[in-house]
Amino acid sequence: MSNTPPHDMLDVQADQVHRVIGDQLAGFWTVDGDTAAELTPEQRGYTPPGIRREAYSWGGLARTTPGGTAPLGQAVLAVVIRAAWCLVLPYGLTNLAYWSRNLCTTPAQVRRTATLVRLFGLGLTLLFVSTVVTVSSDLIALQYLEHESGNLPSQFQALANLPPQRRLAVSLLVPAAALAVLWFVSARSRTRYDVDSAHQTAESADATPVLRRHGFWNNRGHATETAVIHVAAGVAGTVAMSALFAPPRDVRFGWVFSAIAIVAVLAMVAGAVRLVLTSERGVDVPVSRAEEGVPAVTWVVVAVSAAAFVAQSVLLAFGPHDADTPGGDAPRLDGLIAVPAVLVLLLLALALAGLSIRRMSPWWTVALATALGMAAVAYLCGQRGPSVVVGAAVFLVLLALALPGSEFQAWSGRAVGVFMLLALGGAMLLSNLVVVGVGNWLNGSGGAAELVSDELAGRQTEIRIPPIFGWFGVGLVAAAAVLVVVVVVAGCCAVRWAAFFRTRSAGATPSPATATADAIALVDPDTVPAERLANAAHRAEPAIGVLAALALLALLPCVILPLRPWQPDEEPPPLHVLTTWGALLAAALAAALAGALALRPRSGRPLGIVWDLLGVVPRAAHPFGPPSYSERAVPELVARCDAWLRADDGNRVVLSAHSMGSVLAVAAVLDPRSLALVERGALLTYGSQLRAYFGRIFPELFGPDAIANAPASGARPLAPDEFLGDDAGPAPQPRAQTLAGLLRGTPGRPRWINLWRETDHLGFPAYSRLPNRVDVRADEVDRSGYLPTVAGHSGYVRTPQYRDALAELRRFIEA
Repeated sequence: MSNTPPHDMLDVQADQVHRVIGDQLAGFWTVDGDTAAELTPEQRGYTPPGIRREAYSWGGLARTTPGGTAPLGQAVLAVVIRAAWCLVLPYGLTNLAYWSRNLCTTPAQVRRTATLVRLFGLGLTLLFVSTVVTVSSDLIALQYLEHESGNLPSQFQALANLPPQRRLAVSLLVPAAALAVLWFVSARSRTRYDVDSAHQTAESADATPVLRRHGFWNNRGHATETAVIHVAAGVAGTVAMSALFAPPRDVRFGWVFSAIAIVAVLAMVAGAVRLVLTSERGVDVPVSRAEEGVPAVTWVVVAVSAAAFVAQSVLLAFGPHDADTPGGDAPRLDGLIAVPAVLVLLLLALALAGLSIRRMSPWWTVALATALGMAAVAYLCGQRGPSVVVGAAVFLVLLALALPGSEFQAWSGRAVGVFMLLALGGAMLLSNLVVVGVGNWLNGSGGAAELVSDELAGRQTEIRIPPIFGWFGVGLVAAAAVLVVVVVVAGCCAVRWAAFFRTRSAGATPSPATATADAIALVDPDTVPAERLANAAHRAEPAIGVLAALALLALLPCVILPLRPWQPDEEPPPLHVLTTWGALLAAALAAALAGALALRPRSGRPLGIVWDLLGVVPRAAHPFGPPSYSERAVPELVARCDAWLRADDGNRVVLSAHSMGSVLAVAAVLDPRSLALVERGALLTYGSQLRAYFGRIFPELFGPDAIANAPASGARPLAPDEFLGDDAGPAPQPRAQTLAGLLRGTPGRPRWINLWRETDHLGFPAYSRLPNRVDVRADEVDRSGYLPTVAGHSGYVRTPQYRDALAELRRFIEA
């Protein structure tokens, strides 16, 4: 099984396979009968007699782009949708943060840590809403259309002739529509991906490993409720952000707008409370889950939010209004100016708390985050001195608590905070690009610096944006400067690594030469360049840690710079220059990300490995993240294996899994419904990241306590040998419910073999780096073709080690 095309897994041509069961997203494939009969043992794709070989391809679940009949229209639509994937990347990172928490502590602590990450996800939704409201309502409807609409299509002219309050009423439909689109995409993906009907039982509620719990892959009811809560909170947030506009302009109805704003804020609070209570229904919480439907209380929150939105829109559209704006200035959503800053401050506090959430009580993180939020409120109320002192103290405490770590967990146990920092940095990057980009476009010849300036400075319009987006640009410039230093250091280390590889290659045993039919000797290609590339790629974990640190550095000016009390007539030219450069950097980074997602017209695999990682776990923290292909793939694998084994008592199964498929195969073996597979099955993995990445990022799901392998040390960022010292021995006595315990075979060896090679940039030993009876080193040169080539992440099925491992596992399960 793999996410690659089925004919690649079966090692034949595309027109030589057919689908047995499934659809265009995922299914089981096999070689055509006529083709299989013609293949000889020397040819690729040959299947020995007595074996039925099926390939499960699930790549369409993880990396889907729309199809069509018109080539041009299909290509354009595919590019647009791939580029739009970057909008949900922060939400997918939030889901990763959720599952990297400690899942096996006391039930109360599991719920509290789940609450912290889910509130972070809700904050990201509100940040998205504030961005849309800023652009559609503040920049376009109120500021720009108050004076001119030259840069906008002619259809906006009718809107420009309306009074400000009615323009605002029309513009509020945009964030509501954006939330509706997110909800629709989320609901549609649930119907196509969430196929499991199992429910958690009291007997398996506290089973370990966590994947042994019934109903783990059934997240449909929980995801539906959280999606409804996010939409309701987003609608209520839209009302609250815009309600502060009307009261100063209408004395008679000002109290009505104030009342609507209060109701909207209460609805947001109620949504957050409901989100906290959904922790009782989470798939990882060791208690029996409640009904699948959305509770009536949640629908009440939705109704109140919708009623507030409708009441405000009707009052803005049909209520009394002032024809002229006092003083001739463009109207502003003054309350919206501080909203993004407060959201970023609170989200940053939660992210910093996430750095130590695996090692400290969640009560401390909640208390510190609350203290930081109170400091933010005090600052907005004018108490700058005390709020700065409290905020700085909380910030330093959070950083100090994040210092201790665990060697055998990703980023020393800080994975939750790392993913949250990346999510917040990515969300702010996209928001900055949209707000500053639209502001620049509307501002004509004015630069990005003028968007946050208090002086008009000869600008053509009076467009202003919330200052936090300008400060984030300053942080981007600082982060870019640090990144240059990091790249220089990495380059110097690479020079030193080259000498290390030359020395290691000189001491290696040369591979035997092969010969052609014409007796011309063919020397195997040099594998050193591939080993150097793999060596660098294996340092992905520290590289991602650097990105998280850079995201923190880019976010700090959003918190620090507003604390300086600028004088009304003071202009800080250096900061304005940095703001301009920051806008350019944000555009370049977003363009690079969108290009990486969009410009893959043939493969349909945007940022392949990143997307595979985002979709491997259920959407438990943010319902608008990428759908989890595992929620469909694992139950389908379990059902297919069970059907085959029940068909005949003499049937056996060898799960052969490549790369990310090894994660799905392990999840299928650990599934409590796989009783027959455990008794009459075996596992063959190759090119796997099970131990080096997933076991460190998700210790309770795929770590040593679930696999019964040796704990893995992280890659060293600067040393020539990236895994020197990662020599912890295998677990001596695997527990019965672990992978090695379930696949227990002959004494000292489970029914599991893993192939790996030094030239594989994504493949690692799955059991231990010490010699053991699970990990087998595969050939690094592929000699199955006309000319020998260096083998990397693919081609394992063509090696003699693969054939030997398959034969050995077959003997194990048939004995």
